[in-house]
Amino acid sequence: MKYSANLTIIALGCLLALLMAAIGPHQPGSTPPSTITSAATGIYWVEEASKDENRFVNQVDGYSITIPKQMNAVDMSVPAIRSVLEDEHRRVETYKETTGPELSAATYMEYSNRCLDNQVDHQQAHTGQLTLNGLTAKVTQWSREKLQRIENDRNYYTCVDIVGADAVYTFFIKSDLPLEQCGGYLDIIKDFRTFPPSRQPETARFKHTGTRAWNDETSQAFDRFFNPASEITWGIFEPTAPQQMDRLQTLEEQMDYKFPIILMYSHIKEYPPGYVGQALEKAYAAGKLVELTLQSKDAAPGESNMVYSILNGEQDQFLRSYAQEVADFGHPVLFRPFNEMNGDWCAYSGYHTSRDPEIFKELYQYIYRIFTEAGADNVIWIWNPNERAFPDFKWNNEVMYYPGNRYVDVVGLTGYNTGTYYPGETWRSFAAIYDPLWTKAAAWYDKPMMITEFASSSVGGSKAQWVADMFADRAKYPGIKVAIWWNGCDFDRHGNIARPYFIDESDELVAIFKDNLSQQPTAKD
Repeated sequence: MKYSANLTIIALGCLLALLMAAIGPHQPGSTPPSTITSAATGIYWVEEASKDENRFVNQVDGYSITIPKQMNAVDMSVPAIRSVLEDEHRRVETYKETTGPELSAATYMEYSNRCLDNQVDHQQAHTGQLTLNGLTAKVTQWSREKLQRIENDRNYYTCVDIVGADAVYTFFIKSDLPLEQCGGYLDIIKDFRTFPPSRQPETARFKHTGTRAWNDETSQAFDRFFNPASEITWGIFEPTAPQQMDRLQTLEEQMDYKFPIILMYSHIKEYPPGYVGQALEKAYAAGKLVELTLQSKDAAPGESNMVYSILNGEQDQFLRSYAQEVADFGHPVLFRPFNEMNGDWCAYSGYHTSRDPEIFKELYQYIYRIFTEAGADNVIWIWNPNERAFPDFKWNNEVMYYPGNRYVDVVGLTGYNTGTYYPGETWRSFAAIYDPLWTKAAAWYDKPMMITEFASSSVGGSKAQWVADMFADRAKYPGIKVAIWWNGCDFDRHGNIARPYFIDESDELVAIFKDNLSQQPTAKD
């Protein structure tokens, strides 16, 4: 599709929008993007269409729309995934999802909107269908209550899925007023056109922000484990530690290795005051640095999603007490809030919260503010998506959950060899998991990395060989500075062990760990 040369390209407006996207907030309540690609000036443009309208042209996804003059392109930081337009009341996120034999348009639209099964929090207002220039568009509208801890919360949603021959073009519109009171959606999509894409964007790069205002001990710990010159450190999850250390000590004696880092889970409103602080003290007394994970639990039938109650301030008492315990502990903590957020098994995933990953970013940043107010200068912040997104759609891509450079010290990686217990599962080597994961992460994140949890099942292959190959391959990933083995198991719905991840499952396995861990500089620390 060609455009008239008489149309004036508003280059200055584009550059200004890009600058605002790169350096800070543009509307109250919006989260500024963390980076901008150097090729951004060529991946889209805005041109005058009439005295009241402009035309937005996306060269990466191959479409154009007409937009009101007051609407601007505010975030093109990850153009291979999403573009964002805004005016005073509306935010328009656009995604192009490729369809074909493995993903139909119907499956994409149905799976994406399953959040609406939660009728406690989401009030569906309208579903319908219309035709745009020969293409079918499905329209779904819903709302939720405004969340008190989100400034200028846009809680009214309209999703327009335009079905093309080999892709669905999703226009995800959020507004702070009912949409019919602030312009509707037809003014944005009425002139939708497609054309062959002509640009390949550069990969977004999320930068390391440098030194945080940690206390001296935490600065030293960060340098010890995450300095570019540091060798990999091995840690472990042992379910009874740190409250009870006997089982962990037995494993360490078997392997003749002192694990410097242990993984601990915690859940909102599950523990009495003092529990987390006491656990951290026990770990410290045993010479362990804790990777402290905070999660919210799934809602029971008929209950509201806890994420919404957190962002309404209803969990403030617990969270402030929790943060104060961590701050009062004073020694270094690897803090991992709300991990694997791009997985549909997590209540804080956008899959459950209005199909809106921005809510996760608000959640993460809110927890960060609470810890800052508590004076927690001993916290190393870990942001940890899952290796694979479920659903694996662009709106659920891990970078849609990235809270911003200032909120992340270490990028966490998680990938398991789950074995072949269930139909459809495939045995995967360590390299088969971490080669693509490392390649992707190294391209996106200019930050230290750690494997926050991982393991191999023994169902479907040789676990001993898997571990031997893992140690042989570890040098391929120089930016991964810590790896935590998850010593436990998953059960099937009948209570049978489906995925045994135990580190001491056989004498052969223990011998392989012992031989390789003995070569680590921290083996006897």
